[in-house]
Amino acid sequence: MSRAARRLFVSQPALSQDIRRLERAVGTELFVRGSRGMTPTPAGRHFADGVRQAINILDRTAAQAARTALGLRPAVTIAYTPSVGNDLLPRILPELERRCPDVEIDERQVDTGEARPAVESGRHDLALAHCPDPSTLLRAVHLADERLVVAIASTHELVRRGSPVALRALAGVDLLLWPREVAPAYHDRILSVCRSGGLPVTVRTGPRRALTRSYVLAEENAFALLPRGAAGLQVPGIAFLELTDPEATIELVLLAPRHGARAEVEAVATVLGELAG
Repeated sequence: MSRAARRLFVSQPALSQDIRRLERAVGTELFVRGSRGMTPTPAGRHFADGVRQAINILDRTAAQAARTALGLRPAVTIAYTPSVGNDLLPRILPELERRCPDVEIDERQVDTGEARPAVESGRHDLALAHCPDPSTLLRAVHLADERLVVAIASTHELVRRGSPVALRALAGVDLLLWPREVAPAYHDRILSVCRSGGLPVTVRTGPRRALTRSYVLAEENAFALLPRGAAGLQVPGIAFLELTDPEATIELVLLAPRHGARAEVEAVATVLGELAG
């Protein structure tokens, strides 16, 4: 409390009174008070998340007003994960801009697992992502089930045999996968695909972007399952193999605010859904 009061340039008693007034206004305690300080209650964490979202939306609204005053087109930001940016987005952006000439499209790459919070928080208007975690604040529009491919060392025996391969053929090779907390639904989907394909896996925890640590894959003792869009990349020492398993897919989703989106955001979302689907 003392540190927080100093950062806010108020006295500690004044800050405590402000928090009490806020709790009375909200109708519930936002903090658990103890001898070593205060920690947010579940309601407090929910309230803080909503306040951050409101501030982000307010900032973006002010920026849009400034653009309007300058005679500029309103901007719509689209967050996308790396695999979407490798193939899909470059193909659809020209048509999206042609069909939405009154809007400035601003695309922003985010890491795996960050697309949902980027739209929830109001930092970005829309997002294209694979298998995002569910959200009560967003609507998730299913666009497609994209095929998964295997990223593996170009010197591996399976590459010499040729593509496509079955998941079972990867038995004994570790699966390179990010920690589950990064993107739980996506993580679980990858493991489910392996189980469906009859492949028992040993998970080797890796980075959010497997191809940034391509040397791990190039050592021949690990593989990664990636959306097919990644196969267009040229990565030294890495080959991409198609899979024969019919269940080896990952859902591509468009994320948009469930309520209160600006008219231009809704218009772009409609066109983006048509094109990406």
